[in-house]
Amino acid sequence: MAALARWCVRRRLVVVLLWLLALGGVSAGAAVAGSAYSNDYEVPGTESGRATQLLQDGFSQLDGDSDTVVWHVTSGSVRDADVEQTMTATLGRIADLPGVAAVVGPYDDPGAGRVSADGHTAYATVTFDDSAEDIDASEPKAVVDTAKDAEADGLQVELGGSAVALTESSGGHVAEIVGVFVAALVLFLAFGSLAASLLPIATALVSVGTAYAGIVLLGHAMTVADFAPMLGMLIGLGVGIDYALFIVTRHRRGLKRGLSVTESIENAVTTTGRAVVFAGATVCIALLGMLILRLGFLNGVAIAASLTVVLTVAASVTLLPALLSLIGMRALSRRERRRLTEHGPQPELPTGFAHRWSAFVERHPKLLGAIALLVITVLALPTLGLRLGSSDQGNDPRSSTTRQAYDLLARGFGPGVNGPLTLVTPVDGAEDKLLLDNLDATLRTTEGIAS
Repeated sequence: MAALARWCVRRRLVVVLLWLLALGGVSAGAAVAGSAYSNDYEVPGTESGRATQLLQDGFSQLDGDSDTVVWHVTSGSVRDADVEQTMTATLGRIADLPGVAAVVGPYDDPGAGRVSADGHTAYATVTFDDSAEDIDASEPKAVVDTAKDAEADGLQVELGGSAVALTESSGGHVAEIVGVFVAALVLFLAFGSLAASLLPIATALVSVGTAYAGIVLLGHAMTVADFAPMLGMLIGLGVGIDYALFIVTRHRRGLKRGLSVTESIENAVTTTGRAVVFAGATVCIALLGMLILRLGFLNGVAIAASLTVVLTVAASVTLLPALLSLIGMRALSRRERRRLTEHGPQPELPTGFAHRWSAFVERHPKLLGAIALLVITVLALPTLGLRLGSSDQGNDPRSSTTRQAYDLLARGFGPGVNGPLTLVTPVDGAEDKLLLDNLDATLRTTEGIAS
């Protein structure tokens, strides 16, 4: 580690340029190649996987993404002549749009059961030619615009589904930007030096930016879910700023003890840098543990997140020392530099609340250990009633059309309508057909089945 630190200090401009070239080159490659994320959540050998395959084999013309158009009237019924006329015409225009394979509405014979019991809500199913991963965003956008044109006083039209979700704005990365700004402010207040407070941020941004573009390219080589870049960004910003902060803090202490800039950087990387590498390796091992689950869509996520951590660690022990060398003594605030000049190096004496708390913990290890165990146990109690499930469009912002459609369906048809089960079976002969005829009646009388 000492040799690496010395090399990065001596070749600081080369190190900075190499990182900037890596960021620019990978980003350019990602921009040219584009994204190829795949939200393929199928698990081979499961019942749902076999059912999906049966559907694709038996209904290949309708294996595209299925979305819903939901409309609701505040008074009257969706079967009123004016409402039926408006929505029938709208569904007809949607059926003629490019990329739409079929539309089944409540006013068709196959559409039975698509009108709520109170008559205020109805829905139609729109099937696209392609799956949501392969659909051009302009196709669901045209469907949304056409459906929304039917809205009028007393008639609300909303849309839901994976393809429709492509038309929803993600809101950008506002949360991440705010988080980085707050982190920079806290670091400035702690260090009193603008240069020192910005270095952990800059190191994290360069490494995470390179990793983000790398994840985009990784999607062309293996299955990577579309949430992997966001997950990698969140993990990378967290550990990147954290790791860099450790090294900068140790470097500042070395300068205050009278070490030269080069000696202080070498000491920081040799000591704290080793801990950073070990911590990063631990995080990567934990993330790669997802590979044991043998779930294809998680393999890409695990590798993408691990890639981000590897790059943040690499930047912390190479790019950061180079940047620290460039700013020199400005890693200290003006007051600290003036004090160092006037009074010389000062021994670091442990003071403050942290020192007093550490001493208290050392004097009462058993008591505090028992209290910590009790607190952890209390915090873990809710897991006894944990109910697992998957996130759906019921978690979308309330203002989004996907969330509005979800809520309208839940209120009109019951919560279960947003999570239906599809039963699929191959039919071979009259005996199978007879069994299927009886299956419908049996299911309707099963407890918990609404329709």
